[in-house]
Amino acid sequence: MGRKKKRKQQGCKTKTIYENLPTIERLRHGGITIRSHIAQVDESLRIDKLLTGGIIDEMQHLYGMQIITLWTIARRPFLKSIQYERTASAPSGHFELIHLGRMSAEDQFYKTMGYLCKRDHDLISKICFEEIAAIAAGRQLGLPVNSITVYVRAAFDALGDALARMRDLKKALEKASDVQMAESAG
Repeated sequence: MGRKKKRKQQGCKTKTIYENLPTIERLRHGGITIRSHIAQVDESLRIDKLLTGGIIDEMQHLYGMQIITLWTIARRPFLKSIQYERTASAPSGHFELIHLGRMSAEDQFYKTMGYLCKRDHDLISKICFEEIAAIAAGRQLGLPVNSITVYVRAAFDALGDALARMRDLKKALEKASDVQMAESAG
């Protein structure tokens, strides 16, 4: 006796797909992208809206995108391949320099955010990570509404300075690690 094959009902699936798509009028309005038979509303990031509105400039936007990228990478699950472990090639007494030649994104993120003052840290967190509008973020922090743009620009400038300090620290640690490896090898 052979098994009977079950028939797949293609009609129901295609009907469901087409019911999920937006109407023709909505497609004409714009802001809709269809990916894998799913309609998605295109919504830009809050930081892109700040750039478009002229509140921040391109460099401040770049700083914000860098910290968003580091935050996104830092939120990924901690995989076995990137865990800190002792290596056989490391000298026995200097474990503080293990894996510092290649600072992870998580370390870079926390070091950069640690360089910011509390007001700038909270403002950057609300705008970049929580996607809250600048005025609403300022109100939550108790800042005067009339000068929110000044505070936002100052926060993104401070973020740029913090990113530069983090890069300088990373280079200094890499140089120290290279010098120590050269001394131990020679």
